[in-house]
Amino acid sequence: MLNNLKNLFSRKTNSKEKYNEKHVEWVPFTGDRLTEAHGLYIRNLVATAGDVDKGREIFGAGTHKYQLGPVISIAEVRAFEERYQIILPKEYVFFLTQVGNGGAGPYYGVTTLEKVIGSGEHTAAVGREALIDRKLSKEYWKQIMDETEDDDDLYDEAMDQLYGGMLNIGTQGCTYDNLLMVSGSEIGKIVYIDWNLDPDYGPYLTNMTFLEWYENYFKEIIQGNSTTSYGYFRLGSEEELKHDYPTADKEERYDILRSLYRFSTISPSTITFIQQRDDEELDVLRLELLLKFDEISAMGMFDRLLEGGNVSAAVACARRIPESVKNEYYVAMAKLLWDKDLQGKSQVIFFMKECSVFMGKDLLAFAMDETVKEDERKTAVWAISHAKDHMDYLNEFILWMESDSYWVAHAALQGMAREQHPELVKAYYQMWERYSNDQMMRSNLVIAFENNGIQIEKENA
Repeated sequence: MLNNLKNLFSRKTNSKEKYNEKHVEWVPFTGDRLTEAHGLYIRNLVATAGDVDKGREIFGAGTHKYQLGPVISIAEVRAFEERYQIILPKEYVFFLTQVGNGGAGPYYGVTTLEKVIGSGEHTAAVGREALIDRKLSKEYWKQIMDETEDDDDLYDEAMDQLYGGMLNIGTQGCTYDNLLMVSGSEIGKIVYIDWNLDPDYGPYLTNMTFLEWYENYFKEIIQGNSTTSYGYFRLGSEEELKHDYPTADKEERYDILRSLYRFSTISPSTITFIQQRDDEELDVLRLELLLKFDEISAMGMFDRLLEGGNVSAAVACARRIPESVKNEYYVAMAKLLWDKDLQGKSQVIFFMKECSVFMGKDLLAFAMDETVKEDERKTAVWAISHAKDHMDYLNEFILWMESDSYWVAHAALQGMAREQHPELVKAYYQMWERYSNDQMMRSNLVIAFENNGIQIEKENA
């Protein structure tokens, strides 16, 4: 194995790379595909990725540990196909019989063949026509999910449709799984699904065949690229991505720029490439990339945007600028609270709170202004409660607790619940009466009373 690995990969050190400070260049496979040699190549990819990620820092690696399950025979594969009346994609059959029956893979790894269908009531659906298909529109997906929300019969029927033509070959954790399609337009390809089944977000088509998805994952690790959200990002080198950009449509251009996040470092020419883009809708993404790779260039762009080039984009990225310079922008950002055209002022408040010079007095007028959006006032009250001078505004907090705005009152209560003061106690009693049937508000009041040494009957809370 070690000799094979030495022949397959060459290494060079780079102190900026993660995973034992090694950068590993992989050699593309040039032999016949789906052969014994190809299987050995893939097993070596897995082993080399495991050697690079010795600390198992990659998400999910602590579970699969870069270990592959024993291969199974073609007879076992055919028996599985006969049992469920399906034909497995060739690449997947090759993987099972030449690489491994499950084990190491993207996220938490690849499930064994015995578990890709499970034992639920929709087991038989795998042999049916796939609902997940390129022709599945966002509108139709939303219609199905909306119709099944309160109708158990329709839900069961929809699940039978949804499970059609899919194998669940692994999980990303939480409610996200990796599917291998065995029918429909995505046959042989990987699809991601969130089992929350949000009407607005259907299955995600990766456009990668099983082996493209599998091999590229380990190549990304070997090259020191990030595998966070693997499969949701476009792959390719810096030069390939830049080459594709001029002829790409709007959505593709966004994906190309977003793909640059994968890299631990990028070349000066790519920094220049990012700077030269002139689509205002991509300003946030461009600035975030520069903040990751070149802070000097990033701060130059941030200044231009903040001075009128695209204030909204600057605000969206402000919290990501270096901590060492945040105070320099404190006054300019605070003034934006009174910009009538600016949306998302809560981001301004979050930025101000993170500055070491932050004082509650700088948000007081904004928080007291009842013409300000409720959500932004609530955020301002919350921020003031964390300021060094917050107790200077005791009377204001009491007024906010009496506010007709539920969320402003809630923010004021939560912000001051840790403090001890007789005037606050009076306000708490008034709120106790006012919110006699509100479980959430009363649970916060119980804490506030307890912090002032007062025991309230919790059964009434």
